[in-house]
Amino acid sequence: MTSQMSNKSPQSFTTWKDLEKHQKDISGMHMRDMFSIDTKRFERMHQTCDNLIFDYAKHRINQDTIEKLCALAEEANFPQKRADMLAGETINTTEKRAVLHTALRGSTDTALCVNGENVTAFVLQLHAKIKVISEKIRNNPQITDVISIGVGGSDLGPRLMYNALETARSGPTVHFIKNIDGQSLDTLLAKLNPKHTALLIASKTFTTLETMTCANYAKAWLSNGVNDADLSDHLFATSSAVETAEDFGIPRDHILPMRDWIGGRFSVWSSIGLPLAIAFGFDMFRDFINGAARADHHFIETPLEHNIPVLMALLGIWYRNFFDYAGHAILPYSDALSLLPGYMQQLDMESNGKYAGDTKTAPIVFGDAGTCAQHAFMQALHQSSEIVPCDFIIVARNPHAADHFQQALNANALAQSQALMEGRTNTGEPHRNFEGNRPSSTFVVPTLNAYYLGMLLAFYEHKIFIQGAIWGINSFDQWGVELGKTLAKDIIKDLETGTPSEKHDSSTSGLIRAIVNPS
Repeated sequence: MTSQMSNKSPQSFTTWKDLEKHQKDISGMHMRDMFSIDTKRFERMHQTCDNLIFDYAKHRINQDTIEKLCALAEEANFPQKRADMLAGETINTTEKRAVLHTALRGSTDTALCVNGENVTAFVLQLHAKIKVISEKIRNNPQITDVISIGVGGSDLGPRLMYNALETARSGPTVHFIKNIDGQSLDTLLAKLNPKHTALLIASKTFTTLETMTCANYAKAWLSNGVNDADLSDHLFATSSAVETAEDFGIPRDHILPMRDWIGGRFSVWSSIGLPLAIAFGFDMFRDFINGAARADHHFIETPLEHNIPVLMALLGIWYRNFFDYAGHAILPYSDALSLLPGYMQQLDMESNGKYAGDTKTAPIVFGDAGTCAQHAFMQALHQSSEIVPCDFIIVARNPHAADHFQQALNANALAQSQALMEGRTNTGEPHRNFEGNRPSSTFVVPTLNAYYLGMLLAFYEHKIFIQGAIWGINSFDQWGVELGKTLAKDIIKDLETGTPSEKHDSSTSGLIRAIVNPS
């Protein structure tokens, strides 16, 4: 049986109605009391995967809640939808595509074929070519810097991993251009020597406006500093439009292929990960994939009530749909993971920020690295009338920092999660009163390396899929993004001519005139 995007509201499920009643029964309980009653609550409410710990004890739940939420996943047919994804069924129904980022990690049937192509054979060939190209660049003593140009999923994942693991870099420095901002690009190019720079263009279609505008500009800069005969040695691409990339001047053996069954925000494991293999070496890129593969096996094999991404997803639904909490904070207590909130913002909100009738879907995702977050928005998380569930990410050991620094970081993370849960009563000074009872999960990663980073990101990917499966939405398209792209092309023409089209509203037309003729 192939699962499709469901037209049936999850609110019609028997388990949903049971959870609504359960929420009323449990909502008056404070987590302080839950911990007092059950001194072994942490033992019962944490899971592990290869020494990574996921603690969910600081949530407004009991064991009945977990059982009822798992029953919801069953009634929503999640196990079958998971099987369909792994089998290469067309679960991206609006774009008529399979969804197989897990295949890039070796987590699907080796006999699986999509569009007549054996997926495993493609992945093996892809990884072999990533290794060849990355080693070619790493072993070229003339190349000291690489400019990676891409937007959205072609940028966020590689940039996150590069930033997280930069202390382990053994190859050229990689610079990421993520926006169509001429000042930013000029500032970077002024610091580099074209003779020692390679250009990597990441674009599935090789037509993305932001990417190609920057790519053409950077190529012209290269051309002014490199002999014509040597220019192609500096050009590389990841794209499904191989012929278009060749027309741009990139040799075919410098082009890594992409497939439409890899969505942009799930693509860091694909050829989009080339900057990582260049900076850190192919073996570390393989470690990253292996960590994700371990998360895949946990996701596939572990019973729902002990399954980390299932629990992450169900807790998110518990708060979004039964408590009406509209936000979710990502709080990595590591500067190396400071880009994780932005990565999760796209993964969550672009995947599940979609209309599902009267069922609320993706929360507003935001965050920052600790302890910076404590001096920015954590005040609101402690005392605002809007309650925001949080994810704390703690790195237990950091070989690149003195112990007292890491202990201070981790102590602050634990203190924040404890304070959010316990609160503090001060009737004499109401402004010092903290209600508490504010939920959070905590990940403890043994150390920050490629393996555990891959595992962590894959858990979040699976969480998003599970929530979409229960809400009955397609987590793998992004039509809201496409609309903006279409409108931008028309507006660019108007800005060039200085005359707004008659089809614009008066506000847009007025703003076009103001930009063309600033006072």
